[in-house]
Amino acid sequence: MDFIQAIREGIQPAPEYTVSQWADANRILPSEGSVEPGRYRTSRTPYCAEIMDALSVYSEVDDVSVMKATQLGLTELGNNWFGYIVDTEPGPFLMVFPTDKLAVDHSTGKLAPTIEETPVLSKKIAPRKIKTTGNAMLRKKFPGGILFISGANSPANYRNKSIRYLMLDDLDGFPQTVGSEGDPADLAEKRTDSYSARKKIFRNSTPTVKGISKIEKFFNASDQRRYYVPCPFCGKFQTLDWGGKSFKRGIKFKRNDAGEVVAVWYECRFCHEAIDESHKPEMLKRGQWRAKYPHRKKRGYHISSLYSPIGWVSWEQIVNEFLDAKDSPERLQVWTNTRLADVWDEEGSQPDWVVLKNRAEAYPVLTAPDSVCFLTAGVDVQANRLPVVVRGWGEAEQSWLVLHTELYGDPNRPEVWDALDALLQQGYKHASGNVLYITTAAIDTGYLSQVVYNFCRFRPINTIAIKGSSIQNKPVLNRPSLVDVDWQGETIKDGCQLWTVGVDTAKSQIYSRLGMQKPGPGFYHFPFGIDDEYYLQFTAEKKVTKYRNGFPIMEWVKVRERNDVLDLEVYAYAAALRAGMATITDWQAVRQKQLGNGTAKAEARPRPKRKPKTAKPRW
Repeated sequence: MDFIQAIREGIQPAPEYTVSQWADANRILPSEGSVEPGRYRTSRTPYCAEIMDALSVYSEVDDVSVMKATQLGLTELGNNWFGYIVDTEPGPFLMVFPTDKLAVDHSTGKLAPTIEETPVLSKKIAPRKIKTTGNAMLRKKFPGGILFISGANSPANYRNKSIRYLMLDDLDGFPQTVGSEGDPADLAEKRTDSYSARKKIFRNSTPTVKGISKIEKFFNASDQRRYYVPCPFCGKFQTLDWGGKSFKRGIKFKRNDAGEVVAVWYECRFCHEAIDESHKPEMLKRGQWRAKYPHRKKRGYHISSLYSPIGWVSWEQIVNEFLDAKDSPERLQVWTNTRLADVWDEEGSQPDWVVLKNRAEAYPVLTAPDSVCFLTAGVDVQANRLPVVVRGWGEAEQSWLVLHTELYGDPNRPEVWDALDALLQQGYKHASGNVLYITTAAIDTGYLSQVVYNFCRFRPINTIAIKGSSIQNKPVLNRPSLVDVDWQGETIKDGCQLWTVGVDTAKSQIYSRLGMQKPGPGFYHFPFGIDDEYYLQFTAEKKVTKYRNGFPIMEWVKVRERNDVLDLEVYAYAAALRAGMATITDWQAVRQKQLGNGTAKAEARPRPKRKPKTAKPRW
């Protein structure tokens, strides 16, 4: 009888073993880099359980996308999945991060400590120092499988590899394309084709801009699951939403006369009772994921920081962050993306030129108001003129237009450049009674580039040659390259440097600041007397969604024939960053120094002895 029973038990299918079960039984959170080191507990973040279990080998789900906020414990989810695969169903695994550096950081800061402190993993993956095991920083072998770790900027690292398990981390940080190879996420996903129904793809990311966010696209195509929790008073299930002043639900708060937040609660959308955050652990424990489109095969999850466990990110912290960010479009976008896990809607954004003109202030053209600490200039090169903008910069990057003009003449002739030289060296009256001189000027090289190089090589002020780049998310100012060559074609060691400017990023930054309603950090000021054409050109573009090869991208498009001023303002902003604006901690000291320098004209600088390696602050 015992023999027959043993046979029956032997032919029974293996019990379904999930990622969450494996994590609770085996995973140790390392003391290095963990908020709560020690044994992993799914009960601490119960909303992670279903996501992990969808990645289990028994699950029929093969495509999972998570649009998430920060401080929710979801970073460890991918590591749990990796450990589960190593221990239960090994195979080729690929983790892709936005850059090679982030890939290395994850490998050394998260994965290596996890392997070392989780016994079932340390037995199967030898320490990196043992070279014969094949356990390198970006490649880890284990019985029956191997892990590849790569940056999305280096798709060659996973070309010609067949992958069963794929994790795309921080998807919205991936470049749109890599050279001529295309979308790096798409390239990685094609590596799973040979495994067909046995593959598993897991994407996660904080979203970015509406219409261009990659994780938004995948979430919208999924069954769109959200986490519903019960009200402790009426018991009705609902999602945790921010709400707002006009909503009878969501986060509510009270401030004292000093503006300090003294109470925060959540208003139930059904019974309208005030829910204290102390109820949240029980609400999360009883929560459940519900799909908006249950018939769809692909899984998608959305979750905000309002669900963050007690002791991590509180509702009060989220409220205070909102109050600090609400008057700054740039900071409010970060808050919206990272706390609410929502996309930022800037599609078709375009300032109203009449609104900008109507907020002009009573300070004269060619004069810097008292708050201005230094001046920069932006210069464009057209076939018959050199358009110029001079802008003053003050504390927290507020700025004041000082001059907009156009120097007419053929840029192939020296006369027009002599006029520009005089304009850049002239003094501008400061409200204090002293004189300010331009600190840095940026000149575009899109037309007659060699003529610009020749002009920029040795000037009395720091004059830089720039080249615009429309690559999305590229920093406004990037490291320079040497472009000067002698008559033999050899690079001139101390010649002109070419600085690349991320015009897409700069325009987004500037337009966000033009949308501000009142003076504050980043606010743009204008004097009386500026003609309509300036404002029309400043608002001559808008950002819209276009599609390339079926993928949505955000592009700047012209709505008017001339957009010179917008370009000039981008160049003046880049010049301010080259002058070291981002590193200023004592603006008044800068102001005093620049006003002191205004007592005499700057002298022609000598030929530099060597090329500066990095852009250093000038203060």
